[in-house]
Amino acid sequence: MKSSKVESKKSKPVLAAILLIIIIQSLLLIFMIANRQAILLSDITVILETRPIDPRSLFRGDYVRLNYNINNLQLDKLSSDRSFKINDTVYVILEQDGQYWAANAVYQKKPDTLKKQQHLIQGVVKTANVTSLNIHYGIENYFVPEGEGLKLERPKPGDKVTLEIALDKEGHAAIKALLLNGIRQYQEALF
Repeated sequence: MKSSKVESKKSKPVLAAILLIIIIQSLLLIFMIANRQAILLSDITVILETRPIDPRSLFRGDYVRLNYNINNLQLDKLSSDRSFKINDTVYVILEQDGQYWAANAVYQKKPDTLKKQQHLIQGVVKTANVTSLNIHYGIENYFVPEGEGLKLERPKPGDKVTLEIALDKEGHAAIKALLLNGIRQYQEALF
């Protein structure tokens, strides 16, 4: 009789710890989903020109690996700080250049103000040298239904793959829609 009471007392803290872990993980997941949805609901959107490559993920199916014109920046063509290091967080100012948005400047600190026709995108430096930077923005992969990646990997001659990107005020980015020749092929659903 005593041993079952002792076991019961020992199991309560273990159950409480397991319950706490489940609650923390659930809250973290809810926060991640809500954060992405907040970006997708943003009024700020830009269209970026891409050069897609289509690999496969064994666990998640087809995805398009994207390389944007703003991934590789030539510092001599931009307003910028000059001492970037790998893994630095950077802020790239985008301005509309015709149909697409292009990098105008890159800084290590978030600018205090932007002109009305400018938007900010935050990224991380992957490679850096005196003349150029390679920056990733967290929008370099886009999963598509299985079997659909090929038409994006190898578009027909004259076809153009672009993406509509949602940005929040801090420069966090999320892919809102994938377009082929200006027509939405895939759009991120809210929730």
